[in-house]
Amino acid sequence: MGTALLIAIFLPFAALVILPLAGRVLGPRVGWLALVFPVISAGIIINLALGTESFGQQTVAYTWVPVLGVELSFLVDGLSLFYGLVVSVMGVLITFYAANYLDGHYEFHGRFYAYLMLFMAAMLGTVFANHLVLLFIFWELTGISSFLLIGFLHGEKKSRYGARMALLVTGITGLVLMAGLLLLGIVAGEFSMAALLTAPPTDVPVGLLGGAFLLVAIGSFGKSAQFPFHFWLPNAMAAPTPVSAYLHSATMVKLGVFMVARVYPIFVDLEWWTPLLVAIGFLTMALAAVLAILSHDLKAILAYSTVSQLGFLIGFYGMGGLGGTHYDLLHVVNHVFFKGCLFMVVGIVDHATHTRDLRQLGGLGRRMPLLAVIALLSAASMAGLPGTLGFLSKEYMLKDAFYFAEAGADWRAWYPLALIVLASVLKVAFSIRLFWGIFGGAASPAVKEHFHHPGLLIQLPPLLLAACCLVFGFAPGAIAAFSETLAVGGLHLPGAPEIKLWHGVTRELITSMAIVAAGAVIFALGAATAWRWARIPLPLQFDTGFEAGVERLPKAALNLSRFLRDNKPLDYIPVIGLFLVVFLGGYFAYHWERFEVFDDFSFQEGFHYLRSFVVLLILLAVIGVVALPRWTTQLLSISIVGFLVTFYFVLFRAPDLAMTQILVESATLLLVLLLLSRFPRSAELGERRSPFSPLRKAVNLIVAVGIGGCVGLFSFLTSRQKVDDFAGLWFLERTVPDAKGTNAVNTILVDFRGLDTLFEIAVLVIAVLGAIGLLMRYRRSRQEYAEGALGASGFSVKGVRRRQ
Repeated sequence: MGTALLIAIFLPFAALVILPLAGRVLGPRVGWLALVFPVISAGIIINLALGTESFGQQTVAYTWVPVLGVELSFLVDGLSLFYGLVVSVMGVLITFYAANYLDGHYEFHGRFYAYLMLFMAAMLGTVFANHLVLLFIFWELTGISSFLLIGFLHGEKKSRYGARMALLVTGITGLVLMAGLLLLGIVAGEFSMAALLTAPPTDVPVGLLGGAFLLVAIGSFGKSAQFPFHFWLPNAMAAPTPVSAYLHSATMVKLGVFMVARVYPIFVDLEWWTPLLVAIGFLTMALAAVLAILSHDLKAILAYSTVSQLGFLIGFYGMGGLGGTHYDLLHVVNHVFFKGCLFMVVGIVDHATHTRDLRQLGGLGRRMPLLAVIALLSAASMAGLPGTLGFLSKEYMLKDAFYFAEAGADWRAWYPLALIVLASVLKVAFSIRLFWGIFGGAASPAVKEHFHHPGLLIQLPPLLLAACCLVFGFAPGAIAAFSETLAVGGLHLPGAPEIKLWHGVTRELITSMAIVAAGAVIFALGAATAWRWARIPLPLQFDTGFEAGVERLPKAALNLSRFLRDNKPLDYIPVIGLFLVVFLGGYFAYHWERFEVFDDFSFQEGFHYLRSFVVLLILLAVIGVVALPRWTTQLLSISIVGFLVTFYFVLFRAPDLAMTQILVESATLLLVLLLLSRFPRSAELGERRSPFSPLRKAVNLIVAVGIGGCVGLFSFLTSRQKVDDFAGLWFLERTVPDAKGTNAVNTILVDFRGLDTLFEIAVLVIAVLGAIGLLMRYRRSRQEYAEGALGASGFSVKGVRRRQ
């Protein structure tokens, strides 16, 4: 199983190399080659799912970063297999659909399919990941790949807009998720998801565990577009339709739902679990349904309806009890079927008519009868009409909501049921509007002008999904058996879920029929007024406020920089220094009794005449730095301090360290001399004519002496603390046998921590190259010349000036 699972997850990564190269030769036909990758992954996962009648937990682990305890570890259970099937099978359908959808008008077909395969691999890695760190890595990779797919048509402003918004929202909330996962692993002492699910942490502080849950919940809300992050998903609809059908209906946006389901056994007994998930989930469900009915763009309507359904799924897990839940897989698979189908239908309509505005569509039923039937079945399932899988989903949705309301202690327990009914009524209304606005009535001028008939192949994937909505609606036993096979302990209640086509005349059935009738009335009222009132009010346009904030962020940063005067270090360094002196001085004064360093201290300890003489010379050189007027003499005084410190190393019998210090001091001296040669004479003269008042000079002197005293005292206290230096002793013991060297410092830098040294060198090289580039492009203004040393030190908040 281990090898097969690795192939299923990592094989699509090979497409990153193969497909862009093949795309140069095959052009649009590269989609048929890309189809190989999801077919293989889907075949492997289907084989795993059919391999046994019921699943426990099976892990596949390989050593990855043993020093950090991070394993390439994957968890195979019912939940991961279910979402793995959704990702891989939908990947096959979407790739087949894209191969017929992306024609010669699109560029870089190979790159598009490479991004699509990257996303599929990241999704599979996320749902199967066992180690918390590995889960986060794949989680973030889904965000990066979705950014590439949403912004694929980067020549269009709306694509760049939507891609940036999606990346910022999911990326920032992803970092919050990372903090939650790390906190969970630390407080539980275990980073294996399988171990956490088997034995949830119980003997840990509730506050820390609750904090981990809150952080994980925020990360899940961001990925699944829950309030207040719901605005990014409709703007991501600027992506090509295959991307919308795959990422934003069937897979990526369900990652937040998957995460909530995955951590259900860990956090469900927290008192915050139900209030948080129920409040956010059902609020999002109702709000998104309102926004959907007020929209006119086909993709926007489907996007908001997706957000609404995701809100229900989040709230559904919030209503679950300690024993577990039922019917969650039914709700998810129903949404995958009808929403994936509708997105494909909308893509075909857009492709055939060049518009997605409902107000410009109509009359396509006679021109595309097969597509009309497909849309009718999927829209009926979305509305929850009898005979479809959506009807069963709505029945059990209402059943759980009634049970939760009756089990509650007060009126607040009816909150989920009320919002479910409201959202369901609106869902019926915009489902009818969606179907009738596209296929009903007479053909609009836009349809008559641009219509071209779609091919049969492009209609096959939505036809298959629509057929599933109908077939499983009349054969719910298959869904029940499927749910029982993939049940997960701690998440699902024991025993097979009871999913039947007919339950008699129940309150759920009566409520469902009332919802359909109310939705039809709202549609009739909207159609009678031509939906003129349907527009999203400004207070609900969260995306506008978010984008305005992003656009104003650079200006705010510029104003903050001007306020802090980052180009005037003589103004802000004293403030920082004064704070440092007060903070460190206060700490030392308050905790002085902890530092028992003077009890056995004697000034005769370690006294040496030659070392004392060197220290005296260093003090004289430091006085020269402050007292001498010329920059060059000040620089030489600083260099003398460095060389005397080098001689101090020699006295302590560290010649290699001294040699290194000599090279550093020499290079620094030459570099600073080169820099000073670029400054005009007026800069040095301006420094001598310092406008500082005597009071300001006194403050600067006090701050300087205070900083020096605090640093010196800190160094003295830390050197006197008795600490067992295990690392130092270990390096000394292993230097000769392991590194084959006699100088511990050199072996640490070159052997034991050679990688650290390499990266430090790389950072310094990058910094030097950046500084050289800035110096080559920058020229001080006349005002800055006049200000001399008190002016900008080479870079101004007003921007970089070009050479004249």
